[in-house]
Amino acid sequence: MLHSFRWAVCLILLPSTFILGAPVSVPVTQDNSIVMVDGEWTENAGSSGRIRIKGNQHMVAMAFDTSAITGKRVKSARLVCHQADQVLAGVTISTIAAPWDEARSNALTAGIEGLTGWGYAGARFPALTGGNAHTLAQSVPAVLKDGIYSWEVPPDMVHALATRIAFGLAIHEYDADYSRNPTIFSREQSGKRPQLLVELDSQSDAVPQPATGLKLVAVDKATAHLALVGPASGFAYEVTVNGHPLGRHNIPLVQIKQPQVIWLRDLPESVMRANSHEIRLVTWNRTGQKSAPVTVRERLFQEAVPTAPKVVDAPASGRPLANLSVIPILDKYDQQGNPVGTLPADYRTRNPIYNGERVQLIAAQGEVVGFQLIVRGEEEVAIQATIDGPALRTDLFHALYVPANGRLIPDPLLPLPEKIRLKPDADQAVFVDLYVPFDAQPGRRTGAIQISDGRRVPIELEILPFSLPRKATFLCEMNGYGLPDQVSDYYALQQVAYDHRVHANILHYSHNSAAAGARKCNLDMRLPSGKRMDNRRYDDIAPGAKAGYWDDFATAFGPYIDGSLFQNGHRGPIPAPGFYLTFHESWPLNCRAYFNGNPDAYEAFREQPLYAETYVNILQDFARLAQSKGWTDTGFQVYFNNKGSLNEKTKAPWILDEPSGYWDYRALQYYGELTDRGRAAAPGVRIDYRIDISRPEYCRGQLDQRSDLWVVSTWAFQNYRRLVTDRMKQDQLQAWVYGSANHVHETNRNIQAWALDSWRYGATGLVPWQTVNKDGSALKQADQLGLFIFDQDAAGQTVIRHSTRLKAFRESQQLIEYLNLLKAQEQWTEPQMQQFLNQFVQLDAAVHKVDDADAGTTSYATMTPAGVERMRAATARMIRTSR
Repeated sequence: MLHSFRWAVCLILLPSTFILGAPVSVPVTQDNSIVMVDGEWTENAGSSGRIRIKGNQHMVAMAFDTSAITGKRVKSARLVCHQADQVLAGVTISTIAAPWDEARSNALTAGIEGLTGWGYAGARFPALTGGNAHTLAQSVPAVLKDGIYSWEVPPDMVHALATRIAFGLAIHEYDADYSRNPTIFSREQSGKRPQLLVELDSQSDAVPQPATGLKLVAVDKATAHLALVGPASGFAYEVTVNGHPLGRHNIPLVQIKQPQVIWLRDLPESVMRANSHEIRLVTWNRTGQKSAPVTVRERLFQEAVPTAPKVVDAPASGRPLANLSVIPILDKYDQQGNPVGTLPADYRTRNPIYNGERVQLIAAQGEVVGFQLIVRGEEEVAIQATIDGPALRTDLFHALYVPANGRLIPDPLLPLPEKIRLKPDADQAVFVDLYVPFDAQPGRRTGAIQISDGRRVPIELEILPFSLPRKATFLCEMNGYGLPDQVSDYYALQQVAYDHRVHANILHYSHNSAAAGARKCNLDMRLPSGKRMDNRRYDDIAPGAKAGYWDDFATAFGPYIDGSLFQNGHRGPIPAPGFYLTFHESWPLNCRAYFNGNPDAYEAFREQPLYAETYVNILQDFARLAQSKGWTDTGFQVYFNNKGSLNEKTKAPWILDEPSGYWDYRALQYYGELTDRGRAAAPGVRIDYRIDISRPEYCRGQLDQRSDLWVVSTWAFQNYRRLVTDRMKQDQLQAWVYGSANHVHETNRNIQAWALDSWRYGATGLVPWQTVNKDGSALKQADQLGLFIFDQDAAGQTVIRHSTRLKAFRESQQLIEYLNLLKAQEQWTEPQMQQFLNQFVQLDAAVHKVDDADAGTTSYATMTPAGVERMRAATARMIRTSR
């Protein structure tokens, strides 16, 4: 140790002056416990004598008077705090990237006049600490002796405080055990106030050099970025825009001789006027010396706003057919004819696709265009929908009405029988899907809806002169757990998904796979031959094994993985966009059999190296197998689903799905590095390391510089959006957004808005949670989650039904394909696409969660169906006029 702990404690009461050869005591000037619990976000504990440090619920912020060490280099430092209640095993200490006020700060605001949030509008406290927003973070075990904690603080954190590029330290507990309330004494307790003890270094720091290669890039009316190459020496940057200092949360520390980007944003409106701007950059060293300034000038904060063509609705017909309506496939009415969600009073006979007299549709080549017929009557009728000319695949379904929130709402869909009984006082919804071939000739085609009672509605279908991509560019992954009994049932499930441009990803292991003797996975479906997959042999991998048993795996999943299952499908053979591999903490080897009890995954298997070696060996073997079979376009995923705890020996030692505590994130980093080694055996095979994450703000530096697949909760994507999108840019991270499909009694437009809202900020997929209803109950009662419904036909064979909401995912996905085509054609930036969307829709989201474990359901009260349909029509017009 650098000092005797007893000596360090004795110095706590010394004045804040430098004593030759002894540490300097740097006093705390502000401290506050920041509360991050629902209902308590605005609590302030700035005047409390005791302040709480408790998992992710209470973090402590401290600021210091560093005048005694300004201009000096730091050799070492320790933060000394007096224990009040309970014991802290360890903490993450990080810098804070924005100024704050002890008396007015809370989780939602730094309490600084004229500034909302922490550093920028909407930013919560964790977004500017813990390694986020260019802050420094270090996790350290607690040294507790005689009721006093001593935590090591890295010298550069103290340099950041002394040079005032940081505004204090944040203290975050390792664990997320909320059964206790650990506290320390605050600065208000004389004799027990926290102190930062600093040992100074007699060496001087290198003279800072200016950065080189400065280049300004205009992004939009609120953002630009400055590209540069880090200097040969230096510690931090000072940046001003037309003389106004840029917020520290946008400025990285110096990376010696490395390319860097500084975002120019969160500036006053007076600075961000479209004009010529001077950016001045100065490099600092650790003692506050400054380099000569370098400047660059450019016109910034201007943007060409995309102009959308005006779309005019067709005039309403004066003679709509009685007891018959046609509406877009995303909208719905209850059985009594009342709208679900907000719809115009005349929407049943005048909407974007129906004027009361005829149905008017547009569709790209390869698109599945759908609509909904709502009909009443007094007899049993046959219903047909036909399009003249070359044959189009046409699927018709009738909706079952299920009880939902006191109403009968259409949700499950069954194939339309030859005849269906209508009622004079109740709606019957019929859904029509028209599959436009990829080689269809552009132009206008006609057809009709024909009801055997004599009613007829003309259809006009305009096929556009461009096609959608066969492979989805925005993925909708339907989540599920537990494979069906038969491979044929699995194929049937995937066929329904394929027809809706989505894919079903079914996880095949449980949370208890770490129990002694437990099945590590559940791969025992009955193969087409009638033989069951040999799950025992698949799991029977010896320590140090170099190869696994893949025969049954390839037989069962190969046709889906390579897409040959869909050889005759509408889009042709499409490899699986997402597929869970079996690799997890207890496959191929049971983690508990090798785990030594250490919460740090990097130490937990140190005495048993065969555990990690076998994981890497078997993943390498699979990667080579995939390469040999040509499975190079499949989206394989290594995903750790388990929610465990250190002491539950039937489970993983960590929470790896939606990580919570520090050790969880560190374990994910450990397994990520093992996965990197395994997949390196076949670089041409796509194996994503997937992390489902609902608390991206608490990574504490453990997942930095990894280009992984993050599946982010809707709540996190709303409340920490910039944190996620910055990570996407910095680390080439992929992000999908997970949550739940809307309730049956809510408008299905919520799904479309959720997709658009996620896509416009760079997400490339959605993951609705738990989408498979296995017992068929969704056919009789509303099931928010059940988008695929297992049923039996008259012969007792399993068949897969689906929900109206699955069609909402298809419509949303196809709309985003339109937008991606337009974006590529016009070479628009992400902000320009957002401006284009804003001309048609308002996407103001509200995320509803039942509890902390809930995936979250997003609703959008301000988005109108007419706005979305006009946007689709305008997008189509812009694409086709350029081709």
